[in-house]
Amino acid sequence: MSEPVAALLPDLSEQDGQARADLINQFSQQETDPERQLTAWEAPETLGPLV
Repeated sequence: MSEPVAALLPDLSEQDGQARADLINQFSQQETDPERQLTAWEAPETLGPLV
């Protein structure tokens, strides 16, 4: 699933890229499982630049 999503991310506007970054940050802060939290924190690097 991450490959099709990652293919679309470079086309996001700066505003949409920032919204994506904010959403990922919000969910990673709420995650209580340390391994899942780390995965959430690493997602932006995996999917491409935030903004």
